[in-house]
Amino acid sequence: MKALHAILHQPAALLAAMLLGAWCGLAWPAASPLFAALAALYLSLVQAATLPFLALAVYFGLQRSVAGGAPWGRLAWLLAAGLAGMLACALAGALLTSAAAGGAGMAPDQAAALGRLTARAEIGAPISLRGDAPPAAMPAAPDLVPANLYAALAAGAVPSVLVGVILFGAAVAAQKVERAAQLGSILEAVYRGLEGVIGLVNTGLPLIAFVLAAAAVGAAGTEISLLGGFLGSWAVAALLASGLALAALCWRLKSAPAPVLTALRMPLTVCLFSPVGTAALPEFIEALSVRLGFPRGTVELLASAFPVFARSGEALFHAVLAVYAANIYGHALALQDLVLLALLSCWFTLATSGLPGAKAALWSGVLQARFGLPLDALLPVLVAVEVLCEGTRSLVSYLAAAALVALSAEPGRLPAATARDSVQGASVVLVLGRRQAVLSLLLLGGTLLLVFCAGLGAGLRKHLLATF
Repeated sequence: MKALHAILHQPAALLAAMLLGAWCGLAWPAASPLFAALAALYLSLVQAATLPFLALAVYFGLQRSVAGGAPWGRLAWLLAAGLAGMLACALAGALLTSAAAGGAGMAPDQAAALGRLTARAEIGAPISLRGDAPPAAMPAAPDLVPANLYAALAAGAVPSVLVGVILFGAAVAAQKVERAAQLGSILEAVYRGLEGVIGLVNTGLPLIAFVLAAAAVGAAGTEISLLGGFLGSWAVAALLASGLALAALCWRLKSAPAPVLTALRMPLTVCLFSPVGTAALPEFIEALSVRLGFPRGTVELLASAFPVFARSGEALFHAVLAVYAANIYGHALALQDLVLLALLSCWFTLATSGLPGAKAALWSGVLQARFGLPLDALLPVLVAVEVLCEGTRSLVSYLAAAALVALSAEPGRLPAATARDSVQGASVVLVLGRRQAVLSLLLLGGTLLLVFCAGLGAGLRKHLLATF
């Protein structure tokens, strides 16, 4: 079972599951509501376990940091550094997309296909091609300091919950150790139990990758190819941001990239293929503290809290999406507009941090009010790309938090066992018996046949649609 679990959670296997799901979504678009219902059920299961785990991780991180002598002023400085990094990510993404002219020069047939996708989507928003519709009003974010912590938990307002947890943890940290020992042991048991539940839910990661891809592609249809330009621009921006964060980790650890990537392989995989970024939090804590040698208290506090308060990935996504949409409409953005756009994306990320669900409609209203972009006509497309980019957004946010951990904590070094294992892992001897070799060849042949059938089915469907 452990070998099967390791195989199914390899990035290649998860990518194959996503491609198979995308093919099923194209082949059976009528089944997309069923796939969407299964995805919503999975999201509910993950969020039921990750929200209390996140709160307990912040609590224990605060306790261990205060016990280790971390001053409160240093924590405030780290928060300011995280916000500055979020602004830098948004500005760099806006400049990069503007320099690459992403979204500019769309062909007439592509614009017509985009219009068909908009007309087919079921979304209760006014459509305006001239920008004369009233801008969408952005609802006020929940109060950052909650009057009722249980109400904030019920509403899913994660920043408000964490503020309440930090206040409660600070009060507990001011007590004597023997007074809080019994409470700590009880919460520790709950903490470990929730960690096991999240690991159990993550076992079905290949299935949920298949379901999410099928739901997204089935809802968009063949017009999903129109999102390729934006997805390419977003992939380049996210790759550069992730590379800079990994470079900071390697520089702090004085290590080559290969051992660091080996230690972070599992959390990076969960981040990329899970629709909920907090599902990778236990793996990130384990990787940064045990495998990379950073203090556990600092890791638990920063890796849990900063992806909630300073979400660099979401700010980067909003900036890239806004510049791309402006290029689609032929709206030229000067340098001061790009700087203002980066500031707006950071402000929007902070203002909507407690609001659950997709925020494409709210972001389009902000851009329409400030720049006059009639993005309500592109709402179905914006919602689709927001769902598809959720994993990479979480990845950028958690890697930025990991870089902040590396820059703020004492210089961590790879433990000797981890470094030795990574060196030994470079040479792998694979021995297959006759039965295992035959089974491997059958699986390889089935995979190639599946890819061939997927291409044949997509081409046949496109030909039939063009003919009839």
